[in-house]
Amino acid sequence: MIKINLKLVLAAVALLAEMLPVAECEAQESIETVIRKSREKCQSIQGGHYVMERKMKHMDDKDTDYYRNTCDFRKLPDDTIFGKAFSMVNEPQGHPEWNGHFLYTGNELVYLNDTATILSCAQWADEIKNRQHNFKFFSPLTARTYFIPSLEKWIADTSGDYLISLSETHLNDKPCYLVNILMKQSGEPDPYFGIICLRYEINIWIDKSNYLPIQFSEAFDNIDGPDTVSQYEELKLVSFDPKVDGSKLTLKSIPDEMVQRDYVPHKAPEPLSKGTPAPNWSLPTLAGDTVRLTNLKGKVVLVDFFYKSCAPCCAALPILQSLHEKYKDRGVVVVGIDPYDNPVKDEMVTFLAKRGITYTVLFSDHKLTETYHVHGFPTLFILDRDGKIVDIHTGFSKEMGTELEEQLQKML
Repeated sequence: MIKINLKLVLAAVALLAEMLPVAECEAQESIETVIRKSREKCQSIQGGHYVMERKMKHMDDKDTDYYRNTCDFRKLPDDTIFGKAFSMVNEPQGHPEWNGHFLYTGNELVYLNDTATILSCAQWADEIKNRQHNFKFFSPLTARTYFIPSLEKWIADTSGDYLISLSETHLNDKPCYLVNILMKQSGEPDPYFGIICLRYEINIWIDKSNYLPIQFSEAFDNIDGPDTVSQYEELKLVSFDPKVDGSKLTLKSIPDEMVQRDYVPHKAPEPLSKGTPAPNWSLPTLAGDTVRLTNLKGKVVLVDFFYKSCAPCCAALPILQSLHEKYKDRGVVVVGIDPYDNPVKDEMVTFLAKRGITYTVLFSDHKLTETYHVHGFPTLFILDRDGKIVDIHTGFSKEMGTELEEQLQKML
């Protein structure tokens, strides 16, 4: 008979329990704890050098654009514009002509191309603020506050509008926390443009070893007229070094051979004068035919400068189609001119057919918009039967249809 020493068995079981992996014994941290620790980590960072990769798919495109962004920065607690000094190089893949190098010292914003164009904050603070959206940072590192400042508020929200979850995953073999935020949508159309948001989702990957956010994505699906469109953006931190190279963040970093010049603001052109002949054009249709403005003399002509990804332009299309149907047999011609889209690549036949657009749509280059002094979209010109400009409408409003129709009726 084999005798069992119960004390030895219990001791062995206890030793085995101590040897089990710690992760199996620890409870997963709460989402509140993970977000708090991540915020504290981000707040502790005062500067450094990073490389970021960015993917961007716009809702009007099928293709995804890829960018590589290199940035040196130092946080500036008292700066009210960017909150940091930075030297940034942006390189869109496949489009070297879009490469950009930008410097912000806290006192100046500099565009470094063939020349160094300098905007002084003392003189051009409002202009610089208007340009902030043109700069894409890996904001967890560079912002003075965490890059989603409302996150704690969403977590505490009891309305059910925000569905927030925490899970564990791997990103490039790194153990990560994944924070998912799904915002409930009402399904109601936007009161201005009529767009319905179906989904808005945010994902944040946080490195478990140091609580640093290393990837962020934002996605939404919308119903825009007859189309369901999607947009997606992903920012990925490729590398980060917390050492700050202050020499890159001053005007002295501008190469000696580069000419420096002060910023001269672009002056929007004065609108074409009413009562003057509209500049002539000869443009192709989707079918490959050619339409000339001179051939439309004797008609009242409504010319709409628009493009596909312009939400106000798309909101105006049904109004123009309605005017076309109502007045086409009364001497009114509606013409759309698109200076941006490629008729084939951008599938303009399908785009217009889905929206029931049957009036003539033409395609031009940007020179025609310059000739017509167009600096906003949509811009509409009403021409009398002699081809002279009677009125110009810029932008979209709910009253647009009524205003245009009143004008047309006066001319018939």
